[in-house]
Amino acid sequence: MDKTKLIPVIFLILVLLLGGAAIMLYTEKGKLTEDNKKLTKDKGDLTAERDSLRDANNKLERDKQDYEERIQSISSKLSGIEKERDEWKKKFEDISSERDTLVEKLKEKAKTETAAQQQSSAVTSSAQEPVSEEYWADFVKVKAALEVKVEDLNKQLNEAKLKLSDLDKSNKELTIKLDEVNKEKERLESEMEIKERTMRIVSRDLVSEREARKIAMEELGKLRGENNSLKRELVILNKEKVQLQGNIMDVAEKKDMLEHKISSVENVMKEKSLELDELEKELNTTIRGDGKVMSRETASVELPPIVVKSNSGPKGLKGEVLAVNPEERFVVVSLGETSGIGPGNELKVLRKNKEIARIQIIETRKDISAADIKEINPGVEIQEGDIVISK
Repeated sequence: MDKTKLIPVIFLILVLLLGGAAIMLYTEKGKLTEDNKKLTKDKGDLTAERDSLRDANNKLERDKQDYEERIQSISSKLSGIEKERDEWKKKFEDISSERDTLVEKLKEKAKTETAAQQQSSAVTSSAQEPVSEEYWADFVKVKAALEVKVEDLNKQLNEAKLKLSDLDKSNKELTIKLDEVNKEKERLESEMEIKERTMRIVSRDLVSEREARKIAMEELGKLRGENNSLKRELVILNKEKVQLQGNIMDVAEKKDMLEHKISSVENVMKEKSLELDELEKELNTTIRGDGKVMSRETASVELPPIVVKSNSGPKGLKGEVLAVNPEERFVVVSLGETSGIGPGNELKVLRKNKEIARIQIIETRKDISAADIKEINPGVEIQEGDIVISK
């Protein structure tokens, strides 16, 4: 395949590959952007939910603290009530004991009085002597005092009973309240445990989301770096494209110029070949004839002038091989009359700064020349584009 046609094909393939890569990167970037937006939204929702759960947890903590304070207050109040109840019980027992003692005393007093009356009646009946009024006055006073005291003790006892009843009632109410507070405390602890589990789950989700976002950002950074690299490569390729287009244009111009030069050389070679054929025919005719065969037309043909070959000429001129005819062992080079090259000048053929052949100019034109291959290294063939330098 022609190189001039292969270069645009290669360039088109590179452009298509870069375009496909750019489209893939743009699509991936858009997808990552959407994922980033979604993750950001999810993060906001999770953050709001976390804040709400945190506020609820703080509220539950405050409620728990209030309930604990209430439980402590109720417990201390219940302890005080129980202590007071015990004091009232003791007091009730003391009053009961005192009342029983007084009742016993009254009973003994009554017995004593009865015995005294019996004795006094006996004395009265026997002695017929009257009992002292002072004795009976003291007896009445003592009895009245004891009755008042017993009545006071009965009142205190009743008050103690009422107080004990109230204390028992308060104790029952406080016990009920304490049970309710304990139940509320258990409920709050259960809710707090659920909230804590939810917080742990949300925290794990946030950590996972943060890790996923970090990985996505790293991938996005890598893709951005690759995108920037591809952009730089695309710029370089665009520059190379412009340069290649310029080179293609130059090559096309050179190709047209070389085709024109080769066409000219071919025309010249055809003309020379025709002239040589005519000369060969005339020479053969002359050799076969008796010397009178030469006609006016033949006599009017001018033989090409004999040129004395000379190795002298400008040195260091540099050109390149334009065409090669290995069958006829001659080449066409890009040095001509304008360069000062003439028939007989010898040139070296170089490839990679190494001499591979030696040629000699046989015919020149304005910008090109034809040369015979005089010497060539074994196994080497002169190619188009090889460098020629005048000796």
